[in-house]
Order: sequence, then structure tokens, then C-alpha cells
Amino acid sequence: MINHPTSESRTTSRSQHRSGKTMKALVTVALILSSISIVMSAYATNQIIHGSKSATGAEMQTPPPVASPVTVPQVSTPKPKDSSSEGAALTEKPAVKPGTEDKSIANTGKTPASSEKTDTQSTVSAQKVVYLTFDDGPSKYTDTIVDLLQKRGIHATFFMIGSQLTDHEESVNRTIELGNYVGLHSMSHSKKKLYDSGKADPFLKEYQQEQALVNELTGTTPWLIRAPYGSKPGVNADIRDRLAEANFKMWDWTVDSKDWNYTGKPDKIIQEVKRQVHRDTEVILMHEKSQTVQALPDIIDYLQKKGYSFAVYKPEMHFPVNFAKDDRL
Repeated sequence: MINHPTSESRTTSRSQHRSGKTMKALVTVALILSSISIVMSAYATNQIIHGSKSATGAEMQTPPPVASPVTVPQVSTPKPKDSSSEGAALTEKPAVKPGTEDKSIANTGKTPASSEKTDTQSTVSAQKVVYLTFDDGPSKYTDTIVDLLQKRGIHATFFMIGSQLTDHEESVNRTIELGNYVGLHSMSHSKKKLYDSGKADPFLKEYQQEQALVNELTGTTPWLIRAPYGSKPGVNADIRDRLAEANFKMWDWTVDSKDWNYTGKPDKIIQEVKRQVHRDTEVILMHEKSQTVQALPDIIDYLQKKGYSFAVYKPEMHFPVNFAKDDRL
């Protein structure tokens, strides 16, 4: 006998089937939502822990704090004061009082910076500086003098005669290459040609001619001159005016070694230097002579023991050293 389901049982069965489908759908949705929640939570956590790339870049680009600028102390070079008219007479005059407008070198109590010492932190006013100068070259003694200076680590200033340059071109160039300064001492070294007329043209033309010759031979253009036999009395006001207009500078000296007078007597030359040296800055007149070569080592030793450093003329550090006390030269 076959039992057929009643209408009530069929209704219950369909209801149960629909309820099962609903539960499965709800479980599926719950699982999907749970997965999305987990992913979102992980992403948020990652952002909190590591941050974004743009934030990291901005932080790296932040410049470090700027340090305060370093101030380098500036050392002022005191202006030297004026010289008197003759080397021997210079030792008899008292030092010029500080604060005056006397600018040439002979009685200076202060010194220009030595070209041999470049430490800008040093106290320049405490230095004693000497400029060794040699006239009347180039000659057979030029290389010997330069070698002697080179061994001692010293440079000097040479005032050379134009008519002798061509015959000693190699020595002139070597003198410059080794750090010395070559200045002008006229073409002729002739009193008659330079001074007898009392006019500026002959004097000026000789120095312009020599300047051009030095430039041709060495590639340098010196502006520092020394007048043969010194600027007094031959270099008058008219000549000085013309020299200044032409931008020449002129050095005499503070110490005359008198090596020109003491042939074969180096000891006498040394005595003259010792007798006259007493200023903080000295410009010593010497010549390219045999007795000078013999005396030079002892002169250097004496000056070093007296606390002097040795300097070479530098155009950018020019200061007046002329008997007329002309600040233009």
C-alpha cells in the first residue's frame, strides 16, 4: 500500500528546503565580509607601521640645520713711515711716533707683511722684515747670488741694468723663476744721460725702454725702479711727477752696505750692515760684486740672529721707500 504525502507535509518540506538555502547564502556573505574585514584591517595596519612612500621622501628631503658662518680674522698691514735722504744718515734719526702720516719706510716701527710668511693669523706688527736688494746686474755673479739665496730659502729683489740684460738672458729668467723680483735700473746707468739735463724725458724713456725689454725677454712687466746712485739729488720734482703719471714706483734704501766702496773687504761690508740695521723693516742696498758674495752668508746669519725674516718685493704690497718721501712712488 503506497502512502502519499499529505499537503501539510509537502508544505513543511518546501519550507525546510528554502530555509537551508537561506542559511547557506548567509554563511557565504558572512565569510565574504569577514575576508574583506581581514584584508582592510591588514592594509590599515601596514599603513600605520610603515607609512606611505611620499611621507618618507618628504622626511628625507628635509635639509640639515645650517651651521653658523666661520669668521676668519683679518690682519691689517700697518703702513710704513718715511725715510731720510741717505743710508748712513738714516741711523741717526729717531723713530717716527706712531699715529703720524709719515708713510715711507726708514723710521718705521711697524712692518709690511713678509712675503716669506703667509699665515694671516700671525701678528704682522711683531715681525722684523728685511729686503735684500742687489743692483747693477745681471752679471757673472747673478747665478752665484741666486744659488746662495736658494739654499737658505730666501728671495731677494734685483735691480738690473737694461744694456746688460740680453747677454745674461738665461740668468735673468732663472732669477725670476726661482721666486726673486727683477726691477729696473735704467738702460745706461749714466749720470750724464739721466740727470745732467734736469729734464724728465731722458730719465723716463730709459725706464720705459728697459721695461719693454724685460717683458720681451721674460714675459714679466716690472714697475719698480731704482735710480742709479740713488734718487737724491738727481730725481727732481718734475721727474717724480712724470714717474707717478706713468705708474712707476721707486725704491731707494734704508741701509747702504757700501759694498761698492769696499773692494776685496767683505768684513767691512758686514760691519756696515751691523752698524746701520735697527728698524723693524729694512731695505739693504748691495751690488753684484765679488766682495758682496763673500759677505752675504754672514750678513744673512746676522740678520736671522737679530730676528729678521726675509722678504721679496711684491707689487701688490708696495710701500714707499724714497728719499723725497713721495707717497706716490
